[in-house]
Amino acid sequence: MKMLNLFFLLTLSLPLSAFPESDFPESQALFMKALKSGDESGICDAMESLAEFDGGGTALILIEKGMSHPSLMVHEEALRIARGLKSEGAHDRIVQIVRRSRRFETQIDARRVMPSWPKDESRKEFVDRLEDKTDWIVTFAVRMLRDHPHSDVVSALIKLLEKADGRLREDISDILENFTGETFPLDSSGWKIWWENKKKDWKPSPIISESDMSEEKPLTTAVKDGLYGEIASDRVVFLLDISGSMLASTTVGDSRMEIARNQLKRVLQDGLTTKSKFTVVAFSEDLQVMSPKLIKSKGSLIKKAMTFVDNLEAGGETNTYDALQNAFSHREVDTIYLLSDGSPTAGKETSSLLIEEAVSTWNRYRGVRVHCIGFFAGTAKDQDEKRAGEFLRRISSRNFGRYTEIR
Repeated sequence: MKMLNLFFLLTLSLPLSAFPESDFPESQALFMKALKSGDESGICDAMESLAEFDGGGTALILIEKGMSHPSLMVHEEALRIARGLKSEGAHDRIVQIVRRSRRFETQIDARRVMPSWPKDESRKEFVDRLEDKTDWIVTFAVRMLRDHPHSDVVSALIKLLEKADGRLREDISDILENFTGETFPLDSSGWKIWWENKKKDWKPSPIISESDMSEEKPLTTAVKDGLYGEIASDRVVFLLDISGSMLASTTVGDSRMEIARNQLKRVLQDGLTTKSKFTVVAFSEDLQVMSPKLIKSKGSLIKKAMTFVDNLEAGGETNTYDALQNAFSHREVDTIYLLSDGSPTAGKETSSLLIEEAVSTWNRYRGVRVHCIGFFAGTAKDQDEKRAGEFLRRISSRNFGRYTEIR
């Protein structure tokens, strides 16, 4: 957030002359006035006026000043308007920003506009970026190709999978499965053989939207398969709800807390690789943090983590906001697993909507995947499971993750 605010202040200080000459000085002046006032609604109204002038100048202002704004509302409105620009001048300027901007964040914002362009026009840009030297640019390009079920994309992703590791392998495999309906282990060998046989006659499967990346599992199946599934990332934070409702008993005899504790220990012991770095944060009203930084997955530290999890006891309210804030404080993390059985009731923020917006802001230029597990097996007193489940589902869908509901 500090980085965003600093850039906002720097760009706000730029004079209008820093932007190209245009035929819309009044709208430009209105926008700058709203920007200086800090009135978010006024800024959005001024951007609507700018949109009447569909050209390169408008594209530049929307991306460099609107989308960089600390307010999520302003950012999203600027993105919506920029995606509505259709002129050749606007498109050319956006490509220039992608190619020439020295700011990584500005490049990302410019690329966010491109999914609204004709597929053939934007697809090449994203495929080309798979060769970029910046990991997050590559990860972002992979995410953008999710809406491009095309043979060129499948070939490029399988090629990238050969050298990918960690979280990127999971991203690529998710998209290939979405395009094809096939499932292979997180490596390229199975996909290569399959593609060699199917490429000539292949037709894409119906695309599953990110908002539909969810499933419901009965407790017995989830426990057998593992609540967390396969851990692809090697830079992960596990967030574990230890509020009082986790003491609820289940059909298998153990409480939610006992099952969650054992399942997390299972992952720590057998689900990580020697490359993995991780930490565990347990939360009720307060946080219990295993380590203030991500630690390596090796013998003595795994033993420390197992002891930490063993000693956790459930009780109190649910401080989801502080737990997520702590997870995003780790600059290395690229995947967060959030297991919870309730809505936020404690901490700096308890509004589900405001927590979702905070996470989206923290994650604007990070691309962290947030996988959520709604653990609702058994019955907890006075708990609105539907509301809690919808909150977790939205957190995961807005942050590239999967939502799994356990009952």
